[in-house]
Amino acid sequence: MTDDPFPTLLVEALNLVHPRFAAGNGLAYSPSEVDGPAAIRKDREWPFLMEFYHQFRRLWDKALPVQLGLGHIVTQADPDSPPGRQPDLIFWQLGERGLPDRRLGVVSLVYLSNPETLAAELLVLARFRSTPGYPNAVCIVVGQSAEIPESGLPQADGVVQVFFDTDRWAAVKV
Repeated sequence: MTDDPFPTLLVEALNLVHPRFAAGNGLAYSPSEVDGPAAIRKDREWPFLMEFYHQFRRLWDKALPVQLGLGHIVTQADPDSPPGRQPDLIFWQLGERGLPDRRLGVVSLVYLSNPETLAAELLVLARFRSTPGYPNAVCIVVGQSAEIPESGLPQADGVVQVFFDTDRWAAVKV
């Protein structure tokens, strides 16, 4: 685990993801699909993202975000979000004791077998981290650890990587 509570919360939820639901559209793109519209739209990732969000909500309902010191959180759009591609999930901390709501984090989930979209998602997350200013930007990369290039996963300034290994069926902060 990590000392940073937001990625810790995400890893906890990922480690509860059920393979039957997460792998509804498969866990990888074939080489012939990578340049196609399904990869750009992240069609295969959709069931995994929904199962992750379901498990995240279960932890939310058990007050894990509060226990980790994050307070009460909610997913919602950002009125100041830049135009164009958006992260998959946008999190806010609810204002308490007279404080206004605050931006908490942005998260995108993408398959390792979808490299062009992975690069695009990293740019989106880095942009949201700087403007409008989310303190946490996390890219969840799903795939087999044996397929990680020798140079490592692609990086972007300020973006934390969480890798979900489909062979071990476990997540870890990179």
